[in-house]
Amino acid sequence: MPTAGHYHTLRVNRISDHGLYLADEEQAEVLLPNRYVSLTDRVGDEKEVFVYHDSEDRLVATTETPLLRAGEAGYLKVVDKTPHGAFLDWGLFGKDLFLPNRNQQGGILTGHSYIVYLYEDDITGRCVATTKLKSFINNDTIDVRPRQEVRLLGASESPIGFRVIIDNRHWGMLYRNQLFRPVAVGDRLTGYVRRITEDNRIDVSLQQQGVAQV
Repeated sequence: MPTAGHYHTLRVNRISDHGLYLADEEQAEVLLPNRYVSLTDRVGDEKEVFVYHDSEDRLVATTETPLLRAGEAGYLKVVDKTPHGAFLDWGLFGKDLFLPNRNQQGGILTGHSYIVYLYEDDITGRCVATTKLKSFINNDTIDVRPRQEVRLLGASESPIGFRVIIDNRHWGMLYRNQLFRPVAVGDRLTGYVRRITEDNRIDVSLQQQGVAQV
C-alpha cells in the first residue's frame, strides 16, 4: 500500500476521467489527477510520484516535489491559522501541511517561518508537522563519525555560530570561525563532522579537514 509522505514508483493501472489510477505490486491504487497527466501516458507505464492525503482524506499522487518528506526537517512558512492549528507552505499545489496545536512550541505567527519535522501520524497515517523536535532530533545515540560528509540544516543562530540539524536526526554546532560563506537559518548545507565529544556534542564544518581538504 502506498504510504503518505514518501515517493513511490507505481504502474499506470487504468485511465479515468479524473486522471490516472496508479497501482503498486499488491494492486493498491492511488489517483494521479489530470493536472499531472501527459497525453503520452499509457497503461503499464511506471511513474515516480509523491503520495499524500487530500482534503477529503484520500490518498492522491503528484509529480510535484514537496519541500519536505516524512522523516525530514525543514524551514517552512506559516500561510494560515485555525482554532485547531496552523498550515504551512509545503510546495504542493492546493495542499498545505498541517501543524496541530498540540505540536506547537511557543507562539506561531502567520507569515513567519519555523523549523519543523514532518512525520506520519500513527493513528490517521496523515503527514503532520511539529516544532517539538526532541523525539526526532537528538544525540542520544550518535550514528555519524568524524570526517563524515553530512547534510546540515541551519536551525538557530547564536553569538558563537549556528545550531544545525545533521542528517535529519542529530544536533550539531557550526562555529563562526568555521564559516567561509554567509549562512542563515533555514539554509541547507553540505558539511563534515569535525568532532564528537564525550557528552555526545557534535561539531561540524563546511570544509573537510586535513589532507582531504588539500
